[in-house]
Amino acid sequence: MPELQIINITYGQADTDNTFANMQSNGTHVISMNINVGTVDTRTRSSEEIATVIRGILAHYPLIRKALVYEGGGGMGGAASVDIEVFGYDFATTDRVARDLRDRLLAEPEFVQVSLSRDEYTPEYQINFDRTKLALNGLTSSTAGAAFSAAMSGTVASFYREDGEEYNIRVRYAPEFRRSLEDMENITIMNAMGRPVKMKELGTLVETEVPPTIERKDRERLITVSGIVAGGTALSEAVAKTESVIAALDMPAEITTVIAGDFEDQQELFGDMIVLIVLIIILVYIVMAAQFESFLSPFVIMFSIPFALVGVAIGMLVSGSPIGAMGLVGIIILLGIVVKNGIVLIDYTILLRERGYSAVEASAMAARSRLRPILMTTLTTVLGMLPMAIGLGEGAELWKGLGLVVCWGLSISTLVTLVLIPTVYCVFATRQERRRARKLAAKV
Repeated sequence: MPELQIINITYGQADTDNTFANMQSNGTHVISMNINVGTVDTRTRSSEEIATVIRGILAHYPLIRKALVYEGGGGMGGAASVDIEVFGYDFATTDRVARDLRDRLLAEPEFVQVSLSRDEYTPEYQINFDRTKLALNGLTSSTAGAAFSAAMSGTVASFYREDGEEYNIRVRYAPEFRRSLEDMENITIMNAMGRPVKMKELGTLVETEVPPTIERKDRERLITVSGIVAGGTALSEAVAKTESVIAALDMPAEITTVIAGDFEDQQELFGDMIVLIVLIIILVYIVMAAQFESFLSPFVIMFSIPFALVGVAIGMLVSGSPIGAMGLVGIIILLGIVVKNGIVLIDYTILLRERGYSAVEASAMAARSRLRPILMTTLTTVLGMLPMAIGLGEGAELWKGLGLVVCWGLSISTLVTLVLIPTVYCVFATRQERRRARKLAAKV
């Protein structure tokens, strides 16, 4: 990997005093690497391609049971992901279903990496207390368990202060006395009568495995299957493939699945944006109707909006880019610019009609007169958005959708506005004039 500039490796089990390290995945079996590959200007491959190479390298090591590679440092980063939430109470059943889903998704080309939210089961020692023996020794399970925990993990007995700094004094068994199962059975505590009692006299010490965390959502246990979508694959395609995989799976009756993650966030965002766009169109129409003192002129101006959306669709098809969150923001910006061009054209048309010109003459003169300012505003906006639409520089893929939407939508809608808006206005205005003429003739 010639792009590699800095690599930071962390491994080992964090001490109980290391709060920050305990908040992360750590253990004697876990290695974490943070790799800096520089900016897009200093390398030829994208971060997605480099991540794919790293996954291939790690796959050659049989000692690695699970390897997860994320872009962006500590999360999904810029890569889209599809999450399947598997709800169920029984650990064995949910683990089996989740592993089956993971294996099936990994076999599909739409995903480059699939992982489970439930980590490897952690081996631990558990002591099963005999309540009869506890009662004979004047102990309870709480006091005996607390004494056992203090012997293994220790308790802060006091503090040591020096030069304004304060250090914990933790008292616990020395490492050589808490390593093996036999050592733990010989841990001694004092009962209510002051007599020493060994742990093996109070119960049975067993070695078992437990899940490190138990996730819950809506008070139900769940395990999440997270798949990173391959480059060049739309999130909708990955979701469709996921739905087909779930449908083909023999799902137990007590297990339910929900597709969440980026798809769920995207659906909520799209719903809010669509409502916002509808409200914007309604408010713009109301404002124009109040200013023009007519319902006809704003209605004609609104005809340019559908053709702006047609331009957006053409641009997305030509560039091969899906409409994302920034694309919807671009549509909101586009609505204001497109309506502005129509207002400039229709306002001057109305002014010419007030001076005595017919609807056809006024429309033709207004189109010729307002061609220059409309083209100037369109060209300045499109040329200003062009670098964003091309997508150059670091993080350009985030804003590329906005630039594409504005450039394509505004270009197509401007061409249509100069032809369609005058035509539609002439049709409606001519009908109005004929209707008025018929009314006057009827009165005479």
